Amino acid sequence: MKMFEWIPNKSIGDLVFNMTREETRKAMGDAVYTPWFKGSTDFYDEHSIRLDYDRNGLLEAVEFLGFEKEIYEVWYKGKIIYPITRKEFFKIFDRKIFKSDDTTSYQCNELNISVTWSRDHGPAFLVAREHYWDEADILIKEISLITEQHWKLQQGMSREETRKIMKEKTDKLVAEGQTDIYCNHLIVKFDDKDRMIATKFDFNGPL
Repeated sequence: MKMFEWIPNKSIGDLVFNMTREETRKAMGDAVYTPWFKGSTDFYDEHSIRLDYDRNGLLEAVEFLGFEKEIYEVWYKGKIIYPITRKEFFKIFDRKIFKSDDTTSYQCNELNISVTWSRDHGPAFLVAREHYWDEADILIKEISLITEQHWKLQQGMSREETRKIMKEKTDKLVAEGQTDIYCNHLIVKFDDKDRMIATKFDFNGPL
């Protein structure tokens, strides 16, 4: 049995938020992992644990998946908080500080924690570093804006024209050769005459 003590916004067991990938893999010992999503995530098959990294390769979130009683437990202030039932969980935490989109998933930005109870897959439990959900909400808003705006881009437009259109919604532009990248997710490609030839979204992590 592996036990993880959770300190909100700081750490989970030996995993400290903002650790490098090398440090987290050392902390996880010999557990077998598989890099996912262009290397932005490690998934540990032996424990059903997912580790997410930001674009700088620093640990930002840890998620426990499945009802694995014989593999691990998460503890908080002397009480087991995962895996337990929803009723048991909300005897420990004030339900009022959690927001929910449905009757199975709950999220608390203050503690940077989310919990899900699924009939098919059991509970899932995610904890993250400080401001994780705030940053995610900002990102979702940015992506919504550029998604709406990118439909105005037309093949054959000049690079200057596309930038003028996109600037109405965001200034987060990175130019790399014949490519403009907005908010790290919208890719606008140009030919050698700086005429737009294609757009593409990439939501799988750092580009």
